[in-house]
Amino acid sequence: MKNKNSKRPKIILLIIIFIGLGIIITLVIATRPMPVALISQYKLSSIWHEAEKMNECAECHDGEEFHTCETCHDDHGAVELADVTFFKVIELTGDVPDPSFIRVNAILPDQDNLGTHITLFEFLSQNGIFDFESVSFFTNDGGLTTIEKGYLDETAMLVPYIDGVRFITESVHSSTWLKGITKIHIVGKGTPLSIDGNQTSIGRLLLGDTTRLTVEGSDVMLTSDTGDVSHAFVANWVEGAALLPLLENPQTNGITITTSADEQIEMKADEIQGAVLAIVRDEVTLILPGRGRSAWPTEIVAIESN
Repeated sequence: MKNKNSKRPKIILLIIIFIGLGIIITLVIATRPMPVALISQYKLSSIWHEAEKMNECAECHDGEEFHTCETCHDDHGAVELADVTFFKVIELTGDVPDPSFIRVNAILPDQDNLGTHITLFEFLSQNGIFDFESVSFFTNDGGLTTIEKGYLDETAMLVPYIDGVRFITESVHSSTWLKGITKIHIVGKGTPLSIDGNQTSIGRLLLGDTTRLTVEGSDVMLTSDTGDVSHAFVANWVEGAALLPLLENPQTNGITITTSADEQIEMKADEIQGAVLAIVRDEVTLILPGRGRSAWPTEIVAIESN
């Protein structure tokens, strides 16, 4: 009888221990506290790598400091910019009502949330573009894709990509899903520009071969307190389609330009050497490299060789 009585407390103790372990395991599974949550979400190799980094940091910092981000940010020169509107832009150009540069955060203002996007059609309609022939995307690493409107549908979307924008769609091959977009170029259905009787548009011309010109250059100087003078060159640049190759006779003696106000401007051959057609302040403009901005014919609707 004595042996049985002495074993009973041990059995009760074991039962209590098993029940306690069961409760602990249940809580671990239900609440997934650290580091159990880490083990269930990350590979052991990743956790090991992070542990090595923390061990290096522990040579200079106390363990309590690992609870905040300021330890690394403040001590190692990182910056924190809260609520700053970054000037990352995308150029919207071609046959559009308002050629302009649009800030990325205006296109996709909520980039931190998963699933953030805007359909391409919605983006274009917000900028007054409801009908078009094709859209082209240019990227910061030299990529280009052009898609006709008929091949686009509501799955064509602009989505966040790092600090920029990416294009995706289910209706066209994935090789067209460009990232780091810097320019969206629209070719409209209309052909409001006539060159020697050939109907076209500035969107069509700028999608072809273009030339970049440096214009309105000037030398600027700064005199220091010691009398030393520094020099620098500043200028603007414009990109457009070279005029002469567009004419039926590139050796023409001159041209007649018609503006949207039905004004006619006569120009001689020597005046248009190196000239390009471009968009300046939302208008089709003939850039004359040797002359100032005030001499550039604008609001052009027709050009005829003489």
